[in-house]
Amino acid sequence: MGGVIGVDRGVHVLAALSDSRLIANVAVGEERKAKTARLQRELEALTERDGARRVINGREHRRIKARGRLARAKERQANARRDYAHKVARRLVDGADVIALEKLSLRAMTRSARGTVDCPGRKVRAKAGLNRVVLDSGFGLLRQMIVAKAEEAARTVVEVDSHFSSQECSRCEHVARESRRRRRLCCVQCGYRNHADVNAALVIRGRAQLALKSELYPAEEAGRRGQAAA
Repeated sequence: MGGVIGVDRGVHVLAALSDSRLIANVAVGEERKAKTARLQRELEALTERDGARRVINGREHRRIKARGRLARAKERQANARRDYAHKVARRLVDGADVIALEKLSLRAMTRSARGTVDCPGRKVRAKAGLNRVVLDSGFGLLRQMIVAKAEEAARTVVEVDSHFSSQECSRCEHVARESRRRRRLCCVQCGYRNHADVNAALVIRGRAQLALKSELYPAEEAGRRGQAAA
């Protein structure tokens, strides 16, 4: 065990770590997703609606059975996601003294793009699809598990500002949108190359280390900030 580990959570990779490990989200496999989608279609096929899209055969026996099958499939899917998050969080907490995370607001990230009658949203369907992917990824659940297990194990969790972590070079700290090239970061300032999510995890770790140092030596850090401002 030891040190500070930075964790970048995301959709493509559940967690990228500052030690270059990539933890995939295998909790809910394609087979499980396909089964849930099939049961959803079966339920919809048995559903009758009125002009306002309200269900009018909610008490029909066949529909009740189909709804029950879908509910059980979703419950198994949620249990699998929770169990996997438990295991990943345990591995992270057991392997470090300090776990560094981004401050992420899932509520803000998954806010609807629908808008209002006077100001309708744009790309509503695409945003709704992205919201489903974000919620399905389980990285919000992973944070909960990490915080809970860190508290039990007397470890420290530091949450840092997430702004531009995906565009900042972890080596020279230069921030540029052009440095981010799909899943790779190629710094336009110093030429540093790495997996984009691993680089973000290194940036998160660096910010956490600065935050911890500021807590340990507040007067010294304040003096340095004052000199920099001058």
